[in-house]
Amino acid sequence: MDNVIQGQPHAKLNVCGCGSLHFTYGPITLHFGREEFQVFAEVVSRLAAQVPDIEDHPDLVTRAPRIETICH
Repeated sequence: MDNVIQGQPHAKLNVCGCGSLHFTYGPITLHFGREEFQVFAEVVSRLAAQVPDIEDHPDLVTRAPRIETICH
């Protein structure tokens, strides 16, 4: 079953016959078990709810050690 998440044409959740879930967002695909996906979705939801607080209070942002990645 291949479902496009409402309002997000580049996000897909593919449920395999074996019960694994494959969440694709743009070029990235994450593979989950059912329970693991539920936990992931809840964590992302909580983080999304914090975004307005971070925008209003930039001092709340903790600075992570520099990791060698390129930010565009």
